[in-house]
Amino acid sequence: MKAFLILFGVSSGIMVGAGVVALLILIGIIPRMAQVSKTKEYINVYECLLVVGTLLGGFISIQSIHFNLGKIGVVVFGLAYGVFVGFLSSGLTEVLDYIPVVSRRLKIPTMCLKYIIISMLIGKVVGSFIGWQIIQGG
Repeated sequence: MKAFLILFGVSSGIMVGAGVVALLILIGIIPRMAQVSKTKEYINVYECLLVVGTLLGGFISIQSIHFNLGKIGVVVFGLAYGVFVGFLSSGLTEVLDYIPVVSRRLKIPTMCLKYIIISMLIGKVVGSFIGWQIIQGG
């Protein structure tokens, strides 16, 4: 029974990981970030860091390993997490053309769209910081 549970857990993890990677490839978040930051020569490094970070994050969450990062560490990791989630959600909304469709339906002026996008990104960063500070007990 334990062998079945191990096999089931590993195969489920591989499927979820493949789905996340497929979503990131669909969105094209890594090439887009490299294009915006003018660092296209480092795309392979970004992809490797994404895979290693995902692998380590999954391992740490499974093993219940805790780090005492202090307040500075929480701020740094919270901001990094918020930036990643912000880029991911922005890329997803860009792929789905969510913001233009909603702005047309709600008749929001084009000038206000950049403030809406910036406020969404700030909300993601603040939400991630709150999650790291309060929920994780940083």
